[in-house]
This record gives sequence, C-alpha cells and structure tokens, in this order.
Amino acid sequence: MNDIAPLTLLAQDRLTLASGLESRDLERYRRLARALAKRHADISRVVAHLGVECEQQLEALTEAAERMELTACVSREEVPAIPPVEAMGVDQALKEALDAADEASRLSRLLLDTNATPELETALLAFARHKQTECSMLRECLAVHVK
Repeated sequence: MNDIAPLTLLAQDRLTLASGLESRDLERYRRLARALAKRHADISRVVAHLGVECEQQLEALTEAAERMELTACVSREEVPAIPPVEAMGVDQALKEALDAADEASRLSRLLLDTNATPELETALLAFARHKQTECSMLRECLAVHVK
C-alpha cells in the first residue's frame, strides 16, 4: 500500500512540521553549545552557529507564513523533550544530534519534494539545504572529536 500522507499535507501542516523541527533543533543546539562551552569550545561554537541558523530558518518560515496569513502555524515554542547533554557523553550527544539532523534532513526533503504551494517553495528549499548543512557540520564535529 502506498503512503500518500506526505502528498496530502496542507501548507499549514508543512509550516507546522518544519517549524517544529527547527524549534526542537534550536533547543538541542543551545543545550549542546552550553554543555560543551568549557571543555570543547571549538565544537560549542560550531553548534551555537547551527542554533543561530535555526533561528534564521524559523524567521524565514515565519515570513513565508505571514505572506500566506498562516503565522499561527509556525511553532516557536521550546521543546523540553530533549534530554540534558550532561546526562550523556560528548560523543553520544553529537551522535544523537546527528541522528536527529539526518531525520530532519530526510523530512525536509520530503516536504520540499511533495510541496504544491509555490509560496512555500523558497522557504522549504532553504530549510532542506539548511538541514543538509547541519548534517555535514555535525559529521565533521564528530569525526574531529572521536578520532
């Protein structure tokens, strides 16, 4: 049986999913950057930069939503379901961040590939590219840290 759910998402659903992912990742990167600041300042700076990029993506999604009068669909709430970084090692925290980024990258590509709303095309394309960049940067951090 074919799953047609991604094909039937409305623009507001796409905005809600994309902004929810960005909010979750923003919180993850903020926590990770704070936890790594003292002992792994170089990785902390990279992760903090990813957080800033998440904020920029949230702003781009908000602007797209405003143009479509769907601002209420953009989530900017902090997501408390992410475990504290202190409870795990740096390697594990980076691996979990990379796993989440890989999942978000796949979903962002799916949202883009099945999009039928021209007003969302630019924002979803930027979102998908951003998620790919996150994956690359996290892989690099992990490779440098784990050696």
